[in-house]
Amino acid sequence: MLLGMLLAFDLDKTILTEDYLLPSEIRHAITGARRSSHQVAVLTGRPQTAIVEYLEQLEMVGPFSVNNGAMVVGPQGEVLRRLRLDAAQTGALIEPLLDDEITTFSCMVDDTLYVRDPEHERWAWAQSANRRLGRYRPSLQLEADKVIFVGVDAGFAQKIRHRHPQLDTYLWGDGYLEILPGGADKGAALELITETLGLSQHETIAFGDGVNDVSMIGWAGHGVAVGPDAHPQVLALAQEHITAPEDGGVARWIEENLG
Repeated sequence: MLLGMLLAFDLDKTILTEDYLLPSEIRHAITGARRSSHQVAVLTGRPQTAIVEYLEQLEMVGPFSVNNGAMVVGPQGEVLRRLRLDAAQTGALIEPLLDDEITTFSCMVDDTLYVRDPEHERWAWAQSANRRLGRYRPSLQLEADKVIFVGVDAGFAQKIRHRHPQLDTYLWGDGYLEILPGGADKGAALELITETLGLSQHETIAFGDGVNDVSMIGWAGHGVAVGPDAHPQVLALAQEHITAPEDGGVARWIEENLG
């Protein structure tokens, strides 16, 4: 039986179902691990406003990271690190495409999304997700948590990487491209959280499935790939592969390995 470990969890499709629900068996397993000898951290690509309900369900204040590793928060809710795209980087990403009506973008600053046209129907979901909307203007000189392009392909992503090699980029299968400051990855966030808790790399177990989990799975002492859609690089780096949240994968792993 493992003792005194740090369990680091991605959210979506790792402990949350496709419907964004946290199954009770997984919630009970994680809170049970916290009540025994283990530490728990959440590392997600979501912004902070979109994880509050899950932190409450898990009965934890921290540690966690949001926007992958752009903001890292300690066990008492203290901010350990905050990385942002500076105004020049934000402008260089968005302004060449500002008059391109085909390419959809958003610039995230805290819980506000700055977009080309806040009145467009594509942003109707934002209000229900507790996001504010603003109209992007170059004069705002925004320092952004991340910039997102929607409906783009691998060629577009490659051009961004070529022009901005110092930035972190994640292209998802649905044409969703996230661009973040360099070093704002989950692996770096997990390393900082582990050091803050006074633990070693070998005392860390990471659970994830997506392309943004690759650095976290690679850094952890033990990596666990989750679900049938786990990214090939996650599968290559992980020591184990477990079932999806709908099938209780994380709960079963905790029961079998932590008792």
